[in-house]
Amino acid sequence: MTLPAAVPKVLRDAVRCGSRWWVVGALQPAGGDPRPAAWDSADGRTWRSVTIMPHPGSFYGPRNVLYSVACANGRIAVIGAQSGGAHGNPRTSTWYQRPDGALAEVPAPFELYGGDEAVDVGRIVGGPGGFLIAGNRTSGPAAWLSRDGTRFVRHEVGEKGALARDGAVLDSRYFLIGAAAPASGQVAGGVVWESADGTRWARSPVEAVELQRLTMFHGNLIAVGQRGDAFAAWRRDDGKWVAVGGGDPSGGGTRAGGEDAAVGGFGRVTPTGVRSLTVAAGKLVASADRVWSSPDGGSWTEIAVPAGPVAVAGSDDALLLIGADRAWLARRAP
Repeated sequence: MTLPAAVPKVLRDAVRCGSRWWVVGALQPAGGDPRPAAWDSADGRTWRSVTIMPHPGSFYGPRNVLYSVACANGRIAVIGAQSGGAHGNPRTSTWYQRPDGALAEVPAPFELYGGDEAVDVGRIVGGPGGFLIAGNRTSGPAAWLSRDGTRFVRHEVGEKGALARDGAVLDSRYFLIGAAAPASGQVAGGVVWESADGTRWARSPVEAVELQRLTMFHGNLIAVGQRGDAFAAWRRDDGKWVAVGGGDPSGGGTRAGGEDAAVGGFGRVTPTGVRSLTVAAGKLVASADRVWSSPDGGSWTEIAVPAGPVAVAGSDDALLLIGADRAWLARRAP
């Protein structure tokens, strides 16, 4: 794919929203500050640059690198950031899609995403109930919720020491996934938090080192993360989280009952973990340092790709791969 740009560009994320593809990142002129950038396309062949509209008077917005994009109810919302201030911490902005297709920066108080209690602002996800941003504060995991991307409200889980890595939005439920706070003398374990309104969160432990990415697949939520020295998948089934597939990726065999025990593993754990998870042409596709696909979440096959993956996005009949400064589209099932 050719994305129009007069200067070098960096690419960070992509999504299919309605009938269009979206790619976000930044333009990076030599020796200058980055500028937020996004591109969209109806067919994956012809791309156009999206109009970017920082909030008047914003200092960091015009210097954002857009790093996460999501779709809800036919519109996208985006997170961007730029380091700054006395300590060089990320200054986070969110952006919403206007009716004319432009991306407009949302004005927000510094303490909404930053401040003394800030740890990180991670991924944005979308669904029928709107948008959710997964991140962390010194008090533990946090979720920023919005119906339409024009205003976010922060809700904190209140589990100090735990970490949120990703989330999901259904019609009337919000989900966060990540790692629980390690108990004395023990390692952290995977955990899912679930809430109807963001104010009260119910937790479900999952037998994993950490859950890292979450998506909807064939009517069920699928979480992918680390178990042993490999990656594996878990499915939400009647309110419970059960491991998908057979065979322990660390070679330990399976347990009777199957729940959170029998796991079909893939790959080998990397420092960055699973960076992206999507559904393309009816299959799950996960990317870390490599890319794998699965028809069921239990059996995985590595996909040959032209470059190191940054992110993947899928549609009913295609897979979009984002590299550091280029993107590729495969028009059949991987």
